[in-house]
Amino acid sequence: MKRFLLLALLVAGCATTQSLPSEDRSRTYSLDYDPVFDATVQALAEEGFAIIDAEKDEGIINTDYRAEGALFAFLSGGPTRMKVSALITQADNGVHVLLNFDLQDANPSVESGNLYNARTMSPRRARRYYREIFGEIEELLFN
Repeated sequence: MKRFLLLALLVAGCATTQSLPSEDRSRTYSLDYDPVFDATVQALAEEGFAIIDAEKDEGIINTDYRAEGALFAFLSGGPTRMKVSALITQADNGVHVLLNFDLQDANPSVESGNLYNARTMSPRRARRYYREIFGEIEELLFN
C-alpha cells in the first residue's frame, strides 16, 4: 500500500513539476536493480540532499529539504527549499527510475500557519534539474 501511494504521488507529480510528463522525469537503465538504486542514493547525497528514507526492497528514496543557493533565493524573491523523491522499479526493459522534485518558497505570512508554500517551476528549469540528477546517476553507473 505504501508503495502504491508513493507511486501515485510520483506519477501525478507535485505542484512544482506537474507540467512535465513522466518521460521527462524518468529514465530506464539496462542494468541490475542494486547498482541503479545505490547510484540514485549516492547521486542525491552528492547533490546535497540528506537521505531520510531509502528502502531498497520497496524502491523508495526520499530526501529532506535542501536550501537553495543565495542566487536562486534572490531570483525567486525569498528563501527556497527543495526535496526529491525517487521510485525505482524493475521493468521489462531494465530498471526504471522516476524522480519528483518538490520546491517551496518561504511564506511571508506566518499568520496562515504555513511556513512554506509550494512553488511552481518553469518546465525549462525543471528539466534542467532532472538532467542534472540523471547526469549524476549516469556518471556513477557508467564511469
